[in-house]
Amino acid sequence: MTPAIEIRNLAKNYGNVEALAGISFDVASGELFGLLGPNGAGKSTLIRIVSTLERADAGTVRVGGVEAGRGDAAIRAQLGVALQETGIDPLMTGWEILLLTGRLYGLSGPQARQRTEELLTRFGLTEVSRRLVRTYSGGMRRRLDLAVALMHEPSVIVLDEPTTGLDPTNRMALWNLLRDLVRQDHKTLLLTTQYLEEADALCDRVMFINRGRSAALGTPDDLKRAMGYSLIQFTIEGGDLEAFQAALRQAQFVPHFQGGRIQIFSLEPEVDVLRLDAAATATGARLRHLEIKPPSLDDVFLSLTSGHQEEVDARGN
Repeated sequence: MTPAIEIRNLAKNYGNVEALAGISFDVASGELFGLLGPNGAGKSTLIRIVSTLERADAGTVRVGGVEAGRGDAAIRAQLGVALQETGIDPLMTGWEILLLTGRLYGLSGPQARQRTEELLTRFGLTEVSRRLVRTYSGGMRRRLDLAVALMHEPSVIVLDEPTTGLDPTNRMALWNLLRDLVRQDHKTLLLTTQYLEEADALCDRVMFINRGRSAALGTPDDLKRAMGYSLIQFTIEGGDLEAFQAALRQAQFVPHFQGGRIQIFSLEPEVDVLRLDAAATATGARLRHLEIKPPSLDDVFLSLTSGHQEEVDARGN
């Protein structure tokens, strides 16, 4: 099956700044794919090239098998885009913006009105549809952005940091809308995000970009497992804390203290739990609330962007 998005050896420079340096990956049809990386890594540049808003200096982009630069109109017909900087006019109402968008996409008046009603209902904007957009909350504006991107019923949706600035309640609500687009509507989503917990919760696969290059590619779980270590968390009860800390250092553990809990990164957690228990017993303490957890995507991110790890592909390729 042809991938929804194919990217091969994509490169882009801005003067002496290398924004993208030969990135390649595919996004499968019906996949929710996340692009992660520090500010300036090249995520937004890649999104703009996929959206046909910029040209790459080298490499190829195909959306639905159509190559950018040769069939941009065909790409735009199957692509819905919501970027960080919205073009929505704050002096128009939500109803007017959607209706105008429908007409610009070639829908007849009745078709545009019907589609507008459908989208307002789906995204919970019916009650505010006749208000000026400048009166909308951040969550309402982001939902309207997404509704505009869906007006022409595209098969592929590209989102650049869709939940930035939203409070947790609105962020969770938008997560559910994005999940529904993939599971119920069978859309393909490519998104960037600066929230690693968002990528972990939403994405089928993610790619970390660092300095314009691919640093890791795989499912969130595979990338976490590829780190090769686990996190041991516990509290202690009784005993002498300073003596226990000294015992940890003597055993060459590097403890981290967070919220009253002690954390140890371990390559052999089963062995290290026994060593920790021995250190606690020797100092009159007891281990409590002990957990062995895989590393988080935050740990993956910090490792990949620290400059100390080579490229990782969790699929083993």
